[in-house]
Amino acid sequence: MRRAIYGGSFNPIHNDHIKLALRFAEQFELDRVTLIPTSVTPLKDNSHIIAGEHRYQMCLLAVQVHPQLEVSDIELRRKGESYTSDTIAALKNDDDTLFLIVGADMYMTLDRWHDAQYIFDNVTILVAPRNELDYDSLEEKYLEYQEKYGCRTHIYHAPIGELSSTTVREGIASGADISHMIDSRVLDYIQQHDLYR
Repeated sequence: MRRAIYGGSFNPIHNDHIKLALRFAEQFELDRVTLIPTSVTPLKDNSHIIAGEHRYQMCLLAVQVHPQLEVSDIELRRKGESYTSDTIAALKNDDDTLFLIVGADMYMTLDRWHDAQYIFDNVTILVAPRNELDYDSLEEKYLEYQEKYGCRTHIYHAPIGELSSTTVREGIASGADISHMIDSRVLDYIQQHDLYR
């Protein structure tokens, strides 16, 4: 099976998250993309992140109509800091070809991640630029990683979009119409649980 791991805080999950997963699934003929909400993300401020159970439930709602997408709570069950290397080790088996989907900003810091060499050795990394300005810096960083770690990377040559979870949260807090940014089921869940107010 050709399987991609797609981790993130998903706080909340929005349409560009889904678009990215589906585009990679199509381009690289992936059988499955596993979205993994993180527990505590190293190298990031986690103070604004809501409870993992809410983020997990929203991810489940967002992938309902996409059979090639699934959600795992493996990192939420693990508690503590979410190390991608541990997740790869837990999900890896001899029958799978593993990929790791990351955004441009995450790719630029990948060499600072816990056990980076293990990550580079065990997955092919799929990078999603947010805009056209990302390409040159991504290509430069890829060459650096390739020389130092022998990594395998594919950079998606079409910007995914500027939408971010921060924009969604700010829209909710201000009472703006965000129905075009997130799945309707996710929006219903947010309203039902009065999140991000």
